[in-house]
Amino acid sequence: MNRRLFLKASLATPVVLVLGTKLVATLRPYPLSDMLVQLRALPLHRVSSSGPWNVSQILQHCAQSVRYSIYGYPASRSPWFQNSIGKLAVNAFAAKGQLHHDLDEPIPGAPDLEAGVPNDVAMRELIYHIQQFMDWQGPLQPHFAYGRLTKAQYYSAHYLHLQSHLAQINIS
Repeated sequence: MNRRLFLKASLATPVVLVLGTKLVATLRPYPLSDMLVQLRALPLHRVSSSGPWNVSQILQHCAQSVRYSIYGYPASRSPWFQNSIGKLAVNAFAAKGQLHHDLDEPIPGAPDLEAGVPNDVAMRELIYHIQQFMDWQGPLQPHFAYGRLTKAQYYSAHYLHLQSHLAQINIS
């Protein structure tokens, strides 16, 4: 292989990978309406958490995340992080269909989660904020780690975030 061709391929490969990941990410459906059906079907009197947060705290955390996408996150990573690592991460997660993060890490600057809030109250709050997000026609706020997202990107981020946390909820 000649040197010029090798250099062109070396420069083009990362661009092709990033654009390919973004394309795959945009093609996957993330129906929050299906997530609402799943949430409403949870028998809240028979659930427990396999993680450090109880079920109510998990639901509160997810509600915070959805609410902040409309009203703004209390703290954010640097613009450099959001526009580099954050953008790569959100597209990779959406393309893979799975989000990986510490499941007991609070949203930066968010108020503490209240362990004593009843599950049904936390669930109503989460459902309310998901529905509000789905109906929202105004501008969306930048994600604390991913930066500015389209509504479709937020759909995938919220869906995958909820899916990730719901995996900690067990039904007995």
